[in-house]
Amino acid sequence: MATVAGRGLAVLALLALAALIAGVAGFAVVTAQVPGINAVYVDGAIPLDPTDSFWQQMEKAEISLVSQNIVYPMTGYEDVRTLRVAAAVSSEGILAIYLEWEDPTMDVPQPGGIDEYPDKVAVQFPLSSDSLPYICMGTAEQPVSIVLWSASGSTETLIAGSAYGMSPEHREALGLHSVPTSPIELVPPEAQVWGSNAVYKDGKWMVVLYRPTGSIHELVPTLEPGSETSVAFAVWQGSKAEVGGKKSTSAWFTMRLGMPEAAPGETVTVTETQPGETVYETVTETMTRGGLGLALAGFIVGVIIYTVAVAAYIYLVRPRR
Repeated sequence: MATVAGRGLAVLALLALAALIAGVAGFAVVTAQVPGINAVYVDGAIPLDPTDSFWQQMEKAEISLVSQNIVYPMTGYEDVRTLRVAAAVSSEGILAIYLEWEDPTMDVPQPGGIDEYPDKVAVQFPLSSDSLPYICMGTAEQPVSIVLWSASGSTETLIAGSAYGMSPEHREALGLHSVPTSPIELVPPEAQVWGSNAVYKDGKWMVVLYRPTGSIHELVPTLEPGSETSVAFAVWQGSKAEVGGKKSTSAWFTMRLGMPEAAPGETVTVTETQPGETVYETVTETMTRGGLGLALAGFIVGVIIYTVAVAAYIYLVRPRR
């Protein structure tokens, strides 16, 4: 009987382990290896018109964005969008990022309009290369720099996550208000370095964002040919009243800035300003489209297996007294 009981316990342990795996699997994060974004090096000027054949012929990375339903305000619905991204860096010291996405409506607020929201797109960069910041606009210890384009006609450079991590004296020295009123702030005029060109055509937005390379300001990441940085993206669809935290977002990706090729017998030296070894970025998605259903199903199956295992042990295996 002891042998039977021992085998029963072993079976119970295995079934319990299976139950645990099934239950947890429903809630586990999904990771995948995805290629990064290569900013090609251009000897000369980069076309800044998004309809130029330079951008249309360039290979683009397809970035998946999912509705932000983690922090308030949430979108309240599940939506998956695709952002097509290309980038280039020039010998003239310009970094340009091409962004293209489908949007059935061109949402540009008109003067006097009521409850009209503009379409928007944003690119987020970490200020520090030590480790990746929290994807939802950084933290006080790890702030992020954001360039935000709006169909209303503005292109703004923002800082997020730093509002409560600096002393008033440090903030004033950087050109910020000594006392922050929001965790997301406009950087001072000297750090407003991004420009943009945008076209809406055939049901999609095409936007080129551009800025000088090099070191500009403490609140703006340094980007040089040959360096590497992490980037994340967000899109707002005005027709769905998306504003503020109501948006679709991506995971972190790696963007590598190209550099000139050395001529025979020459060496090109470029200072690395960001880690330069990552070839593929690990993307983590938690309960995206359909994920909640899988999680619930996994949990229910796990509970059923565990219940049946316990009942079998009690009534069939456990020694009778």
